Amino acid sequence: MKPVRLRILLVGATGVVGRCVFRSLQTSHDVISASLDPVQGDHEVQLDLSDADALVRSLNNLGPLDAVISAAGRARFGALADARPASLAASVYGLGLQDKLMGQVNLALAAREVLRPGGSITLTSGTTSTEPVLGGAGLSMVNGALESWVRAAATELPQGWRLNVVSPSLVEGTPAAACAAFPGFELVSAQRVALAYERCLFSGITGQVLRI
Repeated sequence: MKPVRLRILLVGATGVVGRCVFRSLQTSHDVISASLDPVQGDHEVQLDLSDADALVRSLNNLGPLDAVISAAGRARFGALADARPASLAASVYGLGLQDKLMGQVNLALAAREVLRPGGSITLTSGTTSTEPVLGGAGLSMVNGALESWVRAAATELPQGWRLNVVSPSLVEGTPAAACAAFPGFELVSAQRVALAYERCLFSGITGQVLRI
């Protein structure tokens, strides 16, 4: 049975997906909003997924949590013709690998230090893991790798912890410029998005990829 009120860290709370999740949870749970934006309130923290050391410090400072949700992660679009062999730092794929992939992996690993027994971790990939688009090879790589990691890592988590990933398509409210990169894709309602994250929180599933 779920607690009456959960203490939840929501990373990426100011993004399109994050706002959907925040609205669905804020009235029934204690939601701590985290983003790259400067802190403006008592229940907000500034957090950069690409800075592993700062990430660990931030979670340790927050103390015990019932759940961690990430709706964050930066990555770049770019034509394959523009990609060249390069080190990770110099690669056109570097941002996505460092931020959306390893940033979320590090978030899940750091969460183990503050997550209460039976707690939940939910990460976010994206539709390009299975539905490629032009210029989205980097996104496909990052999202596919994240989903594979979640399925494997979930089998090793102790203390009844659960780990899942939501893979949303384009969500209502996505800027028109971003939508233009996904011709023919149907917009997903904010309600459907929120329900997927609620399912990860409360249904008992683990190691799952929820595609919406």
